[in-house]
Amino acid sequence: MAILGRVDQMLAPRGLSVTIAPLGAVCAVLFANPNSPAAKKYNMFVAQIGCAAIGVLAFLLFGPGWLARATALAASIAFMLITGASHPPAASLPILFIDGAKFHSLNLWYALFPGAIGCLLLCLIQEMVVYLKNNWKF
Repeated sequence: MAILGRVDQMLAPRGLSVTIAPLGAVCAVLFANPNSPAAKKYNMFVAQIGCAAIGVLAFLLFGPGWLARATALAASIAFMLITGASHPPAASLPILFIDGAKFHSLNLWYALFPGAIGCLLLCLIQEMVVYLKNNWKF
């Protein structure tokens, strides 16, 4: 999260942020339980991108409010079941978009940023940690 925080400092002048709450949950999955199904790269990226896009579409269809939130969450769960991409932190991305006015200007770009890009950075860090853990004695 420190690296994502540093990236945030660089993106702050543009009004963008990579440190979103769901990525804290992604860290817990990747580093505390790296062999779980939720930590598989397919599950993580398909769910993050798909659920974020669902949130954008629900907001465009229903506007802000309870109906958009409920529809987006139900559709996100269905999407993860249909695709076999179970990644619970991704289910929070639609609600974050619907309730987060600062993300509305991103529209469908929100499907890639901040969720997928943040996950990509965290996956790279996790791979380095696993490599060091397997090849160096601490």
